[in-house]
Amino acid sequence: MQFMRMRRWGIAVMAGAVAVCLLAGTSRGDDTETLAKRIQMSYDAIKDFKAHFVQESSIKSWNAEQVQKAEGMVYLKKGGRMFWDYQTPDPQQIISDGRTLWFFEPEEKQVMVTTVGEGLQSQVSADLLNGKAQLMRDFTIRDITAQADRDANSCALELIPRSPQPNLSKIILRADRNTFQIRQTEVYDLFDNLTRITFSRVEIDTLLSDALFTFIPPPGVESVAPPAIQLPDRKP
Repeated sequence: MQFMRMRRWGIAVMAGAVAVCLLAGTSRGDDTETLAKRIQMSYDAIKDFKAHFVQESSIKSWNAEQVQKAEGMVYLKKGGRMFWDYQTPDPQQIISDGRTLWFFEPEEKQVMVTTVGEGLQSQVSADLLNGKAQLMRDFTIRDITAQADRDANSCALELIPRSPQPNLSKIILRADRNTFQIRQTEVYDLFDNLTRITFSRVEIDTLLSDALFTFIPPPGVESVAPPAIQLPDRKP
């Protein structure tokens, strides 16, 4: 169970990291390349981000596809800092100061500790978190806005990594068509498992304290190394 949870957490972290990329305003007539450049400019300018989120994970690698749902608050800050505070159905926290990742399960009185590189297992994901990502360099970007998106006053972009990533196939971003504030991210792994995160109550540049992104284990909490994750071979 910890293995599957860590895989889902890694994808959720990736989705949250890319969320800060799609917050710029632009005109309805912008083509995909122009939009991507404006996204990059916004990404470079944003210092921090917080929002309520609902996460839905569809796991196809089990005997039957199952959907797991969770929600809580997320806080992101340039420099690789993040804090995912899962509130339902079970309290869990993912915290990083940009170097170390903590996976804290209060009910288990246990925290798994690893490095950001080992936890994400993707250079693109790490670059998104630490502010070094270049969208046009790192992704092939395509406008996939469908009629259902237009009806919801949204636009949609598909991001496919230009170089193979061990746990990432593609990312789909949806944003408000007027404000271009992020609404949803969808992250697909190489098994075609999907993690969809829908954001609400988004706030940008609220001067989040660095102290929020440091984890000190409470008394009685055991620190353990995470289990090894066997990643799939890249599909031809």
